[in-house]
Amino acid sequence: MEKAVAVAMLQKTSERIFTEGKAADGVSLGDYSDSYMNLRKKAGYPSNDKIVLQGLDRRPKGTRANPNKRGTTKYFSTKQMVHDWKVIVNGKSLGLGFKNGFNADKSNWVEETYNKAIFSHTANELALIDQLLNEKINKILNG
Repeated sequence: MEKAVAVAMLQKTSERIFTEGKAADGVSLGDYSDSYMNLRKKAGYPSNDKIVLQGLDRRPKGTRANPNKRGTTKYFSTKQMVHDWKVIVNGKSLGLGFKNGFNADKSNWVEETYNKAIFSHTANELALIDQLLNEKINKILNG
């Protein structure tokens, strides 16, 4: 992936995941309660950030905060996680990912646990990659 394309994809995926709160399939990841939004506002988080995933607490009974309750668990993106989603250089390859291994592990765990593609590209994002690369190739070929 060319660097300008990677930067454009970073902007597009960040907006979808952390602002719109949508997975790669376009389905909403959930919303904050009003009381939690007030706490986030006091902590300096942007008011439009969304949760990463909301679902049933699938942790084993002994590891839950309330071992007898199997309620809804919300996995939130932290400010660190939002800022850590970057263009990653790996040798001659470019892509998107987390520079911090903990955030990478957390995102992988959430996707695997809930069988939900969040950080993958949508069909529209893949089409944008094709469009941007084709424009770049045409500019090189046609001057």
